Amino acid sequence: MPDTVDAEGAGSRVRLICPTLPLPAMAKPPAIRQTYILTHPPSRVFAALTDPKILTKWFVAKAAVTPRKGGNFRLGWGKSYSMRGRVLEIEAPRTLRLAWIDVGEGGKVLETEARFDLSKHGRGTKLSVTHRGFKSGKKWVVLHGAIASGWAYYLQNLRSVVDHGIDLRSPSDSI
Repeated sequence: MPDTVDAEGAGSRVRLICPTLPLPAMAKPPAIRQTYILTHPPSRVFAALTDPKILTKWFVAKAAVTPRKGGNFRLGWGKSYSMRGRVLEIEAPRTLRLAWIDVGEGGKVLETEARFDLSKHGRGTKLSVTHRGFKSGKKWVVLHGAIASGWAYYLQNLRSVVDHGIDLRSPSDSI
């Protein structure tokens, strides 16, 4: 039986009849794409993406990175969360591509790819981030949401740290 919805407003009344359909399967989330303009040159921004000492100033509490193709990395946000991955491509100071390996509920490994492209923009840098490789299903939708909001938060902080020397992270971020 179709669902009905009554709506009133501006002196009129409408009855909508909506057929009851089964919910569609969760679609595969799209790639995440974000772009930032920073006032410093690509070499400085690239160092902030690959140097563990600088990564801890804007992104994580602990970082271990072997910045070469095939190298491993491990990132930790306090005691609450850590993740690992490997360097798929690195061309300083222009490209960094990472296999991003998260562990979801029940220990399920969820592997995606994060790519950072840097180019000169005036006297500064245009940083474009693309995170892709999400699959269908609830755990992937949840991961997509966490990564999309995480990149927005942390890359805004990267810009603040590199351009102004100010860490915007909250103490509750387990840094």
